[in-house]
Amino acid sequence: MFIDTIYEQAKKNLQTIALPESTNPVILKAAAKAQADGLANVVLIGDPAEIQAKAAEVGADIAAVKIIDINDEAYKNELLDRYAESPNKVMGRKFVEKRAGDPVYYACLMEAVGEVDCTMAGIDTTTYEFVLAANSIIGMIPGVASASGLQILELEDFHGEKNKLIGCTDGAINIEPTVEQHAGIAIASCETFKAVTGIEPRCAFLSYSTDGSGGMSAPVKKVRDAVALAQELRPDLKIDGEFQTDAALIKEIGEKKVKRPSEVAGKANILVFPDAAGCNIGGKLIQFTANCKSYGPLYQGFRLPILDCSRGMNEELAYDNIAFLCVQAANS
Repeated sequence: MFIDTIYEQAKKNLQTIALPESTNPVILKAAAKAQADGLANVVLIGDPAEIQAKAAEVGADIAAVKIIDINDEAYKNELLDRYAESPNKVMGRKFVEKRAGDPVYYACLMEAVGEVDCTMAGIDTTTYEFVLAANSIIGMIPGVASASGLQILELEDFHGEKNKLIGCTDGAINIEPTVEQHAGIAIASCETFKAVTGIEPRCAFLSYSTDGSGGMSAPVKKVRDAVALAQELRPDLKIDGEFQTDAALIKEIGEKKVKRPSEVAGKANILVFPDAAGCNIGGKLIQFTANCKSYGPLYQGFRLPILDCSRGMNEELAYDNIAFLCVQAANS
């Protein structure tokens, strides 16, 4: 399966990942396995005694996993001093110091100064809290309109195609994206999808309309404007729309509904939803009703890589997401 290629990539270019939710049973078990398998150099952040006690309780062997004591004032001050001197700092030292008692902020601080390559959280932390921490400590890539998240679904059976990969975006951050944000989400998703899968992205903007079939209402016009802007900004990428979902994914339907040449219609592997509600609902519908695996969402737009887990994630998916994030970090 495709995930096996991700495991191989992660092992070939070992990255260091921070896991701040260090007493969560799912995280502890996935961390132990990832370290033992040589998938990543894992760093847990928190109170060492509490982490060790919880690991023993759930049967996770973390003997080889590095634990950072969040109460180690000397090390914390070293990180804060390095951050304060960094040209990439977002907030002042006092702001960061006040929040460094939170393991998620602490992990972002470690990543910001280069102690770790990436950070994964989200089982015990809301998307809002994680995004706020990353935005405050790590910051954004200059010129990026907004951060966004790319969920990657691996469908075992898709119209005769085995292990079809589809990226869905953005179901986490941009509730009602502007035209500029919408275009930026598509461009960032193409780059992330290519980096982690090695597959050429074909990005479709979704709507209830295909090429004006649903009229020119405000929602349709907004999507069409975003498509035009994305194509103008990145003419090298295969980006098209507006398409209904079937016209985006199914070759025969795309050819029937889209009466013009298109390198995306019927061939899309990235679906850009009109808003966060549509993406979150659509992505979870596929994830929990189809025979598929879900990875991510991988966050885009931040200066350094982070991944926001689903709170319903199990140990297997946590392990897979560690691999995915490490591959993204290696290719960043």
